[in-house]
Amino acid sequence: MSSFNDRNDARLEDPDEYDVRSRRLQLIVYSSLVAFVVLAVYGFWLITSLTRDVNRLVIEMSAMTRTIDREMVVMATKMGDIDGRMATISDNMVMMNRNIGSMTQNLTSMDANIHSMASDTTTMAGSTLNMQRDMWSLNRNVSGPLGMMNMFNPMGGNQGPFPGSAGPYFPAHTNSR
Repeated sequence: MSSFNDRNDARLEDPDEYDVRSRRLQLIVYSSLVAFVVLAVYGFWLITSLTRDVNRLVIEMSAMTRTIDREMVVMATKMGDIDGRMATISDNMVMMNRNIGSMTQNLTSMDANIHSMASDTTTMAGSTLNMQRDMWSLNRNVSGPLGMMNMFNPMGGNQGPFPGSAGPYFPAHTNSR
């Protein structure tokens, strides 16, 4: 048996209907061909554009590589200078640390000396106060008997004994003894 069926053959149908079907098929095929050609031209343009861009990229990378190679020596020299300066800064910081430690010791010594001076000044004030008391006591003990001699002094205008001071002075910062 044949698989070909005459009843389904399009040529046996109405010729106008056959032409309509044929035109539809031609429209689909031709429009597909036009779309394929447009896509092929666009694809070709994309490939040539990509090739041109990659070529520019290679040229720029080559120029950049030459520039970096040329400047790398300068950069290495500058980095060496920076390294040397950082070492100097580190040494200076160590010396500053030592100097600050020495200054701290000096300040501690100065603080002890100032406390000693304050103590010595207090001792001097006490000694001066004791001398003042002794002078007051001497004035009181000696001025009475010598006051009589003033009456016999022709140059003296005093008509009696020297009155002396009222008493020893006690500063506000010391305790009275």
